[in-house]
Order: sequence, then structure tokens, then C-alpha cells
Amino acid sequence: MLSPEDDHAEKEKDATVLVLRDQIRAAIISGELAPGTPISQVQLAIRFGVSRTPMREALRMLQEDRLVEIERNRRARVAGFDADDLELVYANRILLSTLATSLSVPRLTDADLAEMQRIFEQLNQFAEADQGEAWRAADHAFHRLHCRYASSSVLRELQALFERATLYRLLRMRDQAHRQAVTLDDHTAIMSACRARDAKAAVAAVARHLSRIALALLAYTAPERDPQTVRTALQIALSGH
Repeated sequence: MLSPEDDHAEKEKDATVLVLRDQIRAAIISGELAPGTPISQVQLAIRFGVSRTPMREALRMLQEDRLVEIERNRRARVAGFDADDLELVYANRILLSTLATSLSVPRLTDADLAEMQRIFEQLNQFAEADQGEAWRAADHAFHRLHCRYASSSVLRELQALFERATLYRLLRMRDQAHRQAVTLDDHTAIMSACRARDAKAAVAAVARHLSRIALALLAYTAPERDPQTVRTALQIALSGH
């Protein structure tokens, strides 16, 4: 059994690892650490003022999130991205998001809907002002709300998928999503379905929204590709409609 002092030190170490993980994750998502970039644990440890032990643990956590690749006897690197991975990320996101939405929409409270409406209005404001980073944060908050009553394990997986999807949008579409009229229309449809607490309509709106983004990304990344996996995930999500 740990002494109070040892227990405190262990909690501090865990907190350091979590902060470090989030800092590196932010550098990856922002594009500062680009896909395929080798990661020097020594240089990162110096940059963030930590020892190599928490650095290794933070990178291991990012490996579990599929943001970092670590091969035996080789330097860690930021995960690479290709059309196969992009399609799988979005197919999984469609299926898990619609599951979470189906479970959550009937349970949304008036307070949840008021918060969703507030964020929806922010999305419009940020789009008009061309504030891409603020729009992404609001977009994430908006989509978390219609999924919020799913299990914690589903929400963790959705978070990991969201981060990889965000990387693709930043790298492949130059962060144009917030300027597209169809995106506003999709959010309007999701908002209306949630307000009516119509789970089936919300599932359909979410599935179509994510599919449109995936197909646009794939058209940019691999225009010759037949996105069968995404289309199949969409059909599964809409099968009850």
C-alpha cells in the first residue's frame, strides 16, 4: 500500500503525463507535427520540461489513440494518413455517432437543447467571421451534445475518431468546412431533429452530415477511389428509415 506521500507523487506523475499527452496531441492536430514526422523523445522532453519517462507514457497513450506510431527499435513518428485510413475513420465515426445519437436524443433535457441552440448560433457567427479554430471547437461541442448520453467507452472512441477526422480536414481540405453552406444546413437539420427529440431524424441527419464530409475528403485525397465503406456505413445508419 502506498504511503500518502507516495500516493501524492503518483497522482502528480499521472497528471503530468495527461498534460503532456494533451500538449503533443494539440501539436499534432494543429499540424505543427505533420503526419509521418519522426518524434525525438529527447527534444520533446526538453521542449516540455519533462523527463523521458512521462514522455514515453504520453506517447504510448497517443499510440492507443492512433495518433502516433511506435515500432520496435525505431523512432516514434506521427501517424501517417492515407485513403484507406480516412475511409475507415469516417465509416466508424458514422456508425458510432449514429449509435450514440440514437441513445442520447430521447434523453436530451431542455437545458441540453438550450446549450445546443447557443452553440448552433456560435457556429453561424464563427463561420461568418471566418474564425476556423473557434468554429472547430464549437462544432465539436455541438456534436458532443447529441451524443452525450452514450457510454463513456463509446464517447472515448468518438473522441479519438474526431481527432483523426479533424487532422484530415485540416490537412486535406485546408480547413474549409466552416465556410460551406451545406455544413450549416446539416447542423440545422440535426438541431431541428434534436429539438423534436426525434431520434430517427437525428440519426439520419448526423449520418448524412458525416458522409458528405467523408466523400468530399476522399474526392480530394483519392478521386479515383470508390468509397464503398463509407457508403455502406451510411446505408446501415439509414436502414431504419
